[in-house]
Amino acid sequence: MKTYKLKNKNYEIDMPSLCFGTADFDNINLQEDYFSRLDEYVRCGGNCIDTARVYCSFVENGADVSETVIGNWLAERQNRENMIIATKGGHPPFDDMSSSRLTKEDLDYDLQRSLECLNTDYIDIYFLHRDDKSIPVEEIMPILNEYVIQGKVHFLGASNWSAQRIEEANKYALKAGLEPFRISQINYSLAHTSADMFEDPTLECMDLNQYIWYRDNKFPLMAFSPQAKGFFTRIAEGSSVKNITEGRFVSTANLARLSRVKQYCETTGLSPAVVTLGYLNSQDFPVTSVFTAANLEHIKEDMTAQDLKFDYKTIAFLENAGGII
Repeated sequence: MKTYKLKNKNYEIDMPSLCFGTADFDNINLQEDYFSRLDEYVRCGGNCIDTARVYCSFVENGADVSETVIGNWLAERQNRENMIIATKGGHPPFDDMSSSRLTKEDLDYDLQRSLECLNTDYIDIYFLHRDDKSIPVEEIMPILNEYVIQGKVHFLGASNWSAQRIEEANKYALKAGLEPFRISQINYSLAHTSADMFEDPTLECMDLNQYIWYRDNKFPLMAFSPQAKGFFTRIAEGSSVKNITEGRFVSTANLARLSRVKQYCETTGLSPAVVTLGYLNSQDFPVTSVFTAANLEHIKEDMTAQDLKFDYKTIAFLENAGGII
């Protein structure tokens, strides 16, 4: 699998191009089904799992399930040392997304609970799930640095933080001798969208200014919704937009890109799902796509993209910026 390195003075990991997301692990009674998905991902060459403290807490009896299932799977398979586990804390309450949960008490609680549910004594990558720009980075980074010193966290990440805030935090951390953010997570795919489309101002979605920052700084990114919630796959197959989330990617520009994806698939025999993952593999900065699939065949199909990389002409064609195939 195509990889890139995350490294600090104590730890080093090879991040894969494809990470398995578990935001839909919401029913503990379906644990064996979730196990089979994780097994298939690993069988196809994967070794990175993404979760979060808040996942499925809005579903009845869903709280803790995603992390607990992963913890149970790690214990049963006895493969913790072979896996890269990423989780996230500090998410606001869903009924008040403007409320902050980045105090030391909130983050201490979230991290400890994640460690318990994941049945592990360390997290490979620990993300702050949301930002609160009213809190100075000088207050946040020392809290996170302590987790690294304690060995509970190996690498720090920022999820839904703007590039500007990440840069501000890292400048302070490096000047103060603290561990900086080494990786980010935002919404990124071949289809453009925005926080306004999702009606959630706490989300960060890739735009031109952020793209330039990631490219120029070669800053590693874990892209969530890398297949645009199935936008390319479903519409390419002739389906209509079926849900609000998928519909948030519908625009004139994205429909033009969809047309290019369909042409490319007809020429190459690749599926839209694989092409969209290959597109992210081909950026000028390190990208890991956090994908998910409920069907084992879909996992197998998606994982065929793990070493796929396009040349600049293909990228330009898919972006509807010119080029021919």
